[in-house]
Amino acid sequence: MQWEQITSYDFARAVEESSGVGIIPIGVIEAHASHLPLGTDMLASHWYACQAAAEEPVLVFPPYPFGINHESAHLPGSIVIKREIVFSLLENICDEMARQGVRKIVILSGHGGNRYFIPLFVQTLVEKDKEYVVYYARPELEETPDVLETSETGHACESETSDMLHITPDLVKMDQVPARPFTSLRRNQPLKEAGVYSPMDWFAMYPAMYVGDASKATAEKGHQLSEPYIAALVDILRRVKSDDVTPALQADFLRQKRRPDVPAAWDH
Repeated sequence: MQWEQITSYDFARAVEESSGVGIIPIGVIEAHASHLPLGTDMLASHWYACQAAAEEPVLVFPPYPFGINHESAHLPGSIVIKREIVFSLLENICDEMARQGVRKIVILSGHGGNRYFIPLFVQTLVEKDKEYVVYYARPELEETPDVLETSETGHACESETSDMLHITPDLVKMDQVPARPFTSLRRNQPLKEAGVYSPMDWFAMYPAMYVGDASKATAEKGHQLSEPYIAALVDILRRVKSDDVTPALQADFLRQKRRPDVPAAWDH
């Protein structure tokens, strides 16, 4: 059920049919080499959320491009949102969803650059007494189809391009795929080997926001790669729906946070 397609009159019934569970598919607006649309991550995450919701009914929030993508600021068309706005806006959206009866909210990211932002958002929500629970969905695939011809993937690559050829082929410009594959420049390798992360990590490796060889991409590969991902996401939604433990634990934690006390486990 797509939030923006439901009438106000029918909304309460949609919340009931979804068991009060909603999903926010988050992407960004950023360069994806020369052949994929700027909204690739947003479009893909929303599509996957809709596919999963067709099997396990939940409310799917509209395509959401407000993530963290500072690493793409140097390329045309990229929209970089200030970090404080990103956090504040997502909390605002979650608050509004909960106000409408959605008390379990799943966040699904289609963008690798959100890998630090979303866990921190979820972790720090307990600063405030929220009457809803937020889950960060990271579908774990037991087995990935062995269909890719290239090993270096990660952005506008064979895998992501195949994905988009399957999801929205009209927006993919295969005639504009870079003529030569791009391998990591590894300019951050000495630091990486020592376990150091810097704001220049991605720029040090892939300044053109292009990884590998997208010319090998096909819609059929995208279809094969998407099936296990959708199945894993459906499993997550079902587990969230049946989860009574986390809401109870959160309520208990917030109660104890208001009056910190020595736990019984410390008795000696």
